[in-house]
Amino acid sequence: MINTNKSKPCSSPQADPRKIVLDAVGDLETSDIYRNRKAIAAEITEKLGLTKRSANVLVDIIRSECKCYAGLLGTNRAGHKGYADAFVEPKLFPGRMATAALWGPPSEAEHEAKPWLAGAPRMIFVSDMGDALSASVDFSYLRQEIIDVVASEAGTKHVWLWLTKRPSRMVEFGRWLLKQGIRWPDNLVAMTTVTSQATSGRVAELRKVPSKFKGLSIEPLFTELNLDLTGIDWCIVGGGSDTLAEPFHVEWALGLREQCRKAGTAFFLKQLGKNPMFNGKPLPLVNRHGGDWSEWDKSWRTREIPAGFRTLISK
Repeated sequence: MINTNKSKPCSSPQADPRKIVLDAVGDLETSDIYRNRKAIAAEITEKLGLTKRSANVLVDIIRSECKCYAGLLGTNRAGHKGYADAFVEPKLFPGRMATAALWGPPSEAEHEAKPWLAGAPRMIFVSDMGDALSASVDFSYLRQEIIDVVASEAGTKHVWLWLTKRPSRMVEFGRWLLKQGIRWPDNLVAMTTVTSQATSGRVAELRKVPSKFKGLSIEPLFTELNLDLTGIDWCIVGGGSDTLAEPFHVEWALGLREQCRKAGTAFFLKQLGKNPMFNGKPLPLVNRHGGDWSEWDKSWRTREIPAGFRTLISK
């Protein structure tokens, strides 16, 4: 959302910049603000008597404050194959996971490119670009489309990484399953997203999910983090990869790696992002997402997966 506290005083003493911004934004969802960013910036510019250059700056400010990568992608691709008609309105795609369950194990080429996968089954993300635990999605549907598939003969050949920003609802779903005598499949990893200290409370909620393995997706990481990693098996960390990505300080990731080592948690540094920094200076990387670790300092190259994943393969 737009941070109206940063609005500069306008030239007209009668105008209230905060009110003008709030009127322009109204009750729009973040995805709608992003979609209409140019029109919103133009309205604010006109009412505040700003320059055209200021309007362009406002467009960039709106873009940078809409930080959810999945939300932006879903907004840009709304209505396309595999995407909801509107990001804020969940759309069901029954059978998609059943199709994925038929995929084979990682190929030889994949193992060569990603040596950290050695001995592990294929890992498949669930809801990495959406959230199946949105309030409108019925638990019966989740049982049929996720639990039954993951626990099927084909599904047990993989590790499924179920990501949500609503771990409390995942807890409710787990309790709903238990009441019906259904156990959480061992190969379904409960995961939540944490990007700042403000969202770190999700970790405590995640611990309540009745899953064998639990993980955190800490990407994009916006600031230094201190977490209680008790009961957490995996931390995936990375910087933002979009054009206006916030700075990603490698020191933040190294600090989390140290926390993981003390807690016995596997640490995976996925990418340094579009705007990587170290010792307060930009890192000139060729890879536009900062994901080629051959460009990194050797001491940063840590990509681990929980050892227990390798015991979950169903032959």
